[in-house]
Amino acid sequence: MSLFLQTMDEILRHLKEYYQSTANPQKVKEVVQLLISSEKIFIYGAGRSGMVGRMFAQRLMHLNLTVFYLSETITPAFAAADCLVVISGSGESISPKAIVEGAKKIGGKVVLLTANSDSTIGHLADFIVVVKGQTKVSKQEALAPFTSLFDITALVVLDSMTREIMNVLGKTEADIHRTHATLE
Repeated sequence: MSLFLQTMDEILRHLKEYYQSTANPQKVKEVVQLLISSEKIFIYGAGRSGMVGRMFAQRLMHLNLTVFYLSETITPAFAAADCLVVISGSGESISPKAIVEGAKKIGGKVVLLTANSDSTIGHLADFIVVVKGQTKVSKQEALAPFTSLFDITALVVLDSMTREIMNVLGKTEADIHRTHATLE
């Protein structure tokens, strides 16, 4: 089998193992309730985690939630009634750590998606969703390059969480279609 197919197989097996052993529907339910009750939702991640975060922010916007990706020029002030979702495989990255410290000083809630719940950011977060996968500090050997297993699993978790939010809010694919970009 080619490395291409072996890598795909590894990713699929990793997702199945996560689904069977780590996925925590109760924790997701708590996070969903926090997100839909927050005044504003802010999302942040460094590097590839940030790209995953941007995809999640877009989905939340499609559901008419007030959401911002941190570091964009149109990002408003964070307040105590707001929620920050941070994606950090290691839980130790410098910029997410500083942002979480700022959010905690303001009094908002912090949700962390991480492979390392016993991290600096993990100790600051109000909610932790464990997402297994290789991170920049783990020694796990994988065919999937560098942090791909974490990134892909985080995306699957957040897209699945989006479906749960849709269910709670009574939203459908038609609602997403109505809010999808029209000037592309």
